[in-house]
Amino acid sequence: MTLEKGQSFRVHQFHYWISPTDGVSHQLFFIRSALREIGISGEIFASQLKGITAPSAFKFNPEKMWDCDLLLIHHSHGNPELKKLARIEIPKALMYHNVTPAIFFPHDPFLAELSHLGKKQLTALRHETIASFAASNFNALDLKKHHFSSPQTLPLLDLKEELQEVKTKRFHLKKDEPKNILFVGRITRHKNQALLIKMFFHLKKILPKNSKLFLVGSQDKLYTDYLKLLIKQLGLNNDIRLTGSVNKKTLEHYYEIADAFVCLSEHEGFCLPLVEAMSRHVPTFFMPKTGSKETMSKSGVAFHTEEPLEIAQILASILSSPKAVKTILKSQHNRLTELCEEQSKAKVQRLILDIVTRVRNSPEIHFEKELLKR
Repeated sequence: MTLEKGQSFRVHQFHYWISPTDGVSHQLFFIRSALREIGISGEIFASQLKGITAPSAFKFNPEKMWDCDLLLIHHSHGNPELKKLARIEIPKALMYHNVTPAIFFPHDPFLAELSHLGKKQLTALRHETIASFAASNFNALDLKKHHFSSPQTLPLLDLKEELQEVKTKRFHLKKDEPKNILFVGRITRHKNQALLIKMFFHLKKILPKNSKLFLVGSQDKLYTDYLKLLIKQLGLNNDIRLTGSVNKKTLEHYYEIADAFVCLSEHEGFCLPLVEAMSRHVPTFFMPKTGSKETMSKSGVAFHTEEPLEIAQILASILSSPKAVKTILKSQHNRLTELCEEQSKAKVQRLILDIVTRVRNSPEIHFEKELLKR
């Protein structure tokens, strides 16, 4: 798919903050790359640049963002810059990554307020945008509850292309050797690492000696302090590692040594690490809630209990059975085949090109939105 000769479209993107390890940031760069392949230029803007500098992304500046056909606003929490974005007189579209409910932040009033703000701002975004996208059907349903008429799912990555770059290991069940249990995701309340730690307290009594739990991801300080205290109280200081943020090479190492990927998260819009784990032939276990249920579909192993002892027993039983592991890996391979159809840059190119073409050919689309706001 390429633009006709002589055409020149430009699409800018905005998210309040970006970083090299964040899933939302990953999609911003993916979209930009996909659009550049078909001749659509554009830049990424953010109020907070964490470990990223120009020209990869630029500091938010409304005066530098008007020269485009479309501004794609990514929304995953309260956006303090929304009023300034609204004043930029260009067509806008929403990319919704879901807002984690405030109930998951009883320990942090600031994050709770940011969550409340993020939900409230969906009404303003509905009036401000000419189109809406979501990272999953779960997220799209949330948009429909907020009266967005026809949200569409927009891919987070080109899975088929990424699978070609992944060093896929041949899984070998080490029956009598130590097991490595892995979860990748920000250390925060809704990711539910506390339940993982309680589960591992029981699991280490069943698994071979020196088995480990690795919790990889950036850290919410208050929740991390609580987890460290819990680990100490359960006597697991030598068995659990909180790694903090890691680079791509180190992350690949953790997937390489993992015997199981376990996600007990209570709230996910999509959960990209589930796909990362499946693509690397790691048996994947999950709690079938919110976006995780959709991402995994009928693959992997779904836990229908939140009792740490029961989860540990299920996990230990499967990891001791080569036949069970083989069945799980086959189900994951089938799911990845399905996801390759859903997660592609061709779909991004088609959807965005359709919008900017309609805007260019029908400027009244944006004009009608301006009238509705008055």
